[in-house]
Amino acid sequence: MSKLDIILVAITVFVFAIAGVNAYLGYSGYDSHAQHYMTEGKWSDQTCAGCHYNVHTETEMSYHVQTDVTSWSPLTNTNFEVDGEQRWIENVGINHPGGGPLADFGVDIDCLICHDQTGQYDFNKRSDALISGDYEIANEKAFKEARSNLEQSPFYIASYVADVLTPLPVIIAVHDPIYGGPSNQNCAQTCHLQEAKTTAVTWAEDAHSSYDVHGDMNCLDCHITDNHEIGSSRQDTTPPGHEELSNQMPTCTASGCHEGISHGPMADAHLEFMTCTSCHVPKLAGADRMDNSYPLESFSWKDGERKETIRESDTTPMIGWYKPTEGDDRLPMPYSKEDEDVRMAPFNVITGTWWDKGIDDDIVQNPNTSTSVGNPIPISHVEQADIDGDGTVTEEEIRSVDISGDGEPDYPNAILRTVELYYPIYHNIAGSKVGLDDPLSCDGCHGVSGSEFLQEAHFPVNDEKPDDCISCHVERPAMDWAFLGYQEDPAETDPPTNWSDEDVSMTLPRQPPGQVEREPVLRSVLFEQNRGNG
Repeated sequence: MSKLDIILVAITVFVFAIAGVNAYLGYSGYDSHAQHYMTEGKWSDQTCAGCHYNVHTETEMSYHVQTDVTSWSPLTNTNFEVDGEQRWIENVGINHPGGGPLADFGVDIDCLICHDQTGQYDFNKRSDALISGDYEIANEKAFKEARSNLEQSPFYIASYVADVLTPLPVIIAVHDPIYGGPSNQNCAQTCHLQEAKTTAVTWAEDAHSSYDVHGDMNCLDCHITDNHEIGSSRQDTTPPGHEELSNQMPTCTASGCHEGISHGPMADAHLEFMTCTSCHVPKLAGADRMDNSYPLESFSWKDGERKETIRESDTTPMIGWYKPTEGDDRLPMPYSKEDEDVRMAPFNVITGTWWDKGIDDDIVQNPNTSTSVGNPIPISHVEQADIDGDGTVTEEEIRSVDISGDGEPDYPNAILRTVELYYPIYHNIAGSKVGLDDPLSCDGCHGVSGSEFLQEAHFPVNDEKPDDCISCHVERPAMDWAFLGYQEDPAETDPPTNWSDEDVSMTLPRQPPGQVEREPVLRSVLFEQNRGNG
């Protein structure tokens, strides 16, 4: 063996000896080394910023992090300023990724809550820690067991040994199996699991792909993300701190989706005033199809805690007038056909009940139909209003309770609101082979005018008010023309049309309505005249 060979062998042995020590220190808790296993779930400028420059700032400014803790929802009914941080954490904060308002409690952004690829992230342990007030260790709790398993596995130790030669093995073999783009499990089965209660989505269920034609797609295929701002049909403005975003969600007819799809000229014309989901969400799943959550039929905060009624079986959504954005001062309720920029869309209807201070004139006059959020009484005050401790809060009790202790009732005009809340539906899309039911046909909406008898039954003459649908139907049909503001079916004909004979089968390719370029009429006329004169 030559002298050079001996030197090379010695160097190799030395390098791998150092690598072994390096690896041992790494998984034995030596922080400056262990962080390179990338299992901490928290940002480090030293470890992360080299490749992910400015990502932490982008995430911190995203709407997922910059939650407005003062916003109010009927379902959570939490007043942060009055009810306190603990109630907000229990009802809202457990689904927050950290940072933003949670930074004040010592909870930093948890990268793994969205980016975990191992399937070992324990969302429930993080939630339990937050609820118990263990804020600073909540993120750690979620991945503690997984971290131990990963850092001591032979595969990761071997990868770490290789890191002494080049950082590439760490990036490829260690980083990517732990961190990656958010998966459906990250989104739907943790933070957004709660949406099953309001919209009956089945995305947390094993059978989801049987109920939704898009069930096998990744959430981010449609919810396009830019600078950690995840595209949303309800997020059409750029949040503070960002340049103009380009993460608008694609339409159904966008390139790469259903470009050129057609159901025939008559059906295609409907897209000017209604969404595709109006026909393609014919049913909503009941609790009997779910193992991980359940849809609500109603909820009530009347007695100081949320009491729920579960919708056990499938139901038909209600078609109403929809706008993509809703302000914090408006309840989730449909618009009128006279409002600007509205389209028909399907809704899940849930009845909600809560106490209001009764100082808004519109709410006093129309407590159950006003779209105004009004002035909900903090739930902690409703609890204290149960003066006799029988578990029931009466109007007399809520109007006489003196929380401030000044000898005067705090809510002398309190009023109980019971409101039908309309939650728009975007998922559980039915197709010709997949879905809870077949998409609506023409007859599903216009069958009410399919004969003279049906026309007279559904649309009385002499300005009489039509009977409520459920006076005859066991379940309210999806399309209620009177509810939509019509006195008759806008497609009613004389003589009546048998709409069940109409064919709206899908054809491809064809440009959607409004995108077909046509020559101006005047130019066509002049051309014909010139050709005739020639």
